[in-house]
Amino acid sequence: MVKNNVTSIEHLAFRLPLYGAIGFILFNMIAMVVYPGGTYQNPACESYVFSQNYFSDLGQTQTMDGTSNFYASFFFNNGLLIIGLLTCLFYFYLPKLFKQNSTTYTIAIIASIIAITSGIAFSGIALTPSNLYLDAHMFFVRWAFRSYLIVAILYIAAIYKSQEWENKYALLYIVFALILFGYVLIMEFGPDGKDSLYGLTFQVVSQKIIVIAFVVSTIFISNGAKEVSKNLNYS
Repeated sequence: MVKNNVTSIEHLAFRLPLYGAIGFILFNMIAMVVYPGGTYQNPACESYVFSQNYFSDLGQTQTMDGTSNFYASFFFNNGLLIIGLLTCLFYFYLPKLFKQNSTTYTIAIIASIIAITSGIAFSGIALTPSNLYLDAHMFFVRWAFRSYLIVAILYIAAIYKSQEWENKYALLYIVFALILFGYVLIMEFGPDGKDSLYGLTFQVVSQKIIVIAFVVSTIFISNGAKEVSKNLNYS
């Protein structure tokens, strides 16, 4: 078995998704608590409604009725910026855990390049509040999820062909890819959240499901990377 030396930064990189997921959850919880209120169907609402407010509502500079949303947007947007940065760092180093096979290594490199663009897109979401830059905001949203679908598919192949990774991580990516594919279809062809309460609830709940799936899968993949790095004498 080939042994590789790894820097302290690379040691940290394999654990970053776990830290990022915890931070993202905490920042979002704070943002939801301090959000002044307002949904597309009820602008006068005085709190965050989990089934009727998008995550992006937290990042707007103002609520639906024009109230300042400084504190919620501060926590949400910075949490998203952190997720974007950590996604880029994690996937930059992840291919190193596939170097024992040239085919899986090549697949992992391609997947990670796309994953880094997805991380940049997540940061782009934070930098383009939907009430100010809706078109740019939606471009980053669509690219973040669409590109990550490609990432999941490619890493399914890389993990399945790798002798170092357990197939349970490929199965995890399969489940996540199916959920993500469904969400991409919902974004494109689902009911418009501005047209009815049903449409809003449908879109918002779907978004919550995919974000939860993303966080859970990220934590498990981070754990897998730690296990593989130990087996390859990276730690």
